[in-house]
Amino acid sequence: MLTKPFLSKCGDRSSMPKSHPTSGSPEDWFSYEMLEPHSLSCITFDFFVNWSLTPNSITPAIWIKRILLPEFNYQHVIENLENILVEEFGSQQLKMLKSFGTNNDFKIQFIIFKDDLNWSNSASEIMIVDLLCSENDNLTFNHSVVTLDNFKATIRNNSGGAIQIGSKGLIYGTSNLECHLSGTNSLYPGDVDLIILNSESKPICVLEFKKHTLNTSISLQQISNYYPNPDGRKYNRLAILKDYLSENTPNIPMFIVYYPTNASFTEGKLELLKGEVGNLSTKAASNFLLPTDNSNSEYNKIIEKLIKAIAYHNSKE
Repeated sequence: MLTKPFLSKCGDRSSMPKSHPTSGSPEDWFSYEMLEPHSLSCITFDFFVNWSLTPNSITPAIWIKRILLPEFNYQHVIENLENILVEEFGSQQLKMLKSFGTNNDFKIQFIIFKDDLNWSNSASEIMIVDLLCSENDNLTFNHSVVTLDNFKATIRNNSGGAIQIGSKGLIYGTSNLECHLSGTNSLYPGDVDLIILNSESKPICVLEFKKHTLNTSISLQQISNYYPNPDGRKYNRLAILKDYLSENTPNIPMFIVYYPTNASFTEGKLELLKGEVGNLSTKAASNFLLPTDNSNSEYNKIIEKLIKAIAYHNSKE
């Protein structure tokens, strides 16, 4: 009934971004299923920074979006809400999300929408489901269905005012909704590619995935190529999130995983960052061999490299 949004060109949803033909992607390497044998889990979500505050601060609400398949409507979801969400995410992952929300004072919200609606119509509707972070072990949900206009107002409120990227909007987006909002003053919130969690659902690192589409060596990829320009706000908002999480779990490292699309490339790169919001730089970096096939043993090599890099970061603090 539900499906994950996927990245494709806003003007042509059948046009997908480039990918490496044999190595898989970081989403494959660090999937929930791959991390579980290491007593780790992971979470990805969209999040808000209130840019009107000084210093800029996290608005404690995270969004996890899913698209409702065309043959269903919101009433179908409402009538069987808990079972549908358990089927989509699994009860174990939902409980992990609940624990993460409780530990970090986050409101957990699922954004469910029919992406074949006319998003130029302000009366088009979106479903918001709250996972209630109570102290007991039960999964409890509340739902509401809001108009696009109300949804945009929530985005602006959570962002501290109007938020936009320019009149042309996104080139690639994960849904028609996100693409539409990118041309308004209510830009859909950006995401964190991955947060790795330990067995207590506490974050142990923040990961940003950076695709390398050029023919230059992967070794030349580094944050100074993109920061502070042209992607200063993107990396600062991740650092603001890291700092927010570090209030409860100190010393969380942040990494960039560079991965190529060129079939002739055989290496990726892992970069450990240092510094404060507004002043990020490289602390350490090293290359790693890309998986030669889509096997657990190949993916595990990259997980083990990340675990060693986290240990290195902790040893230097």
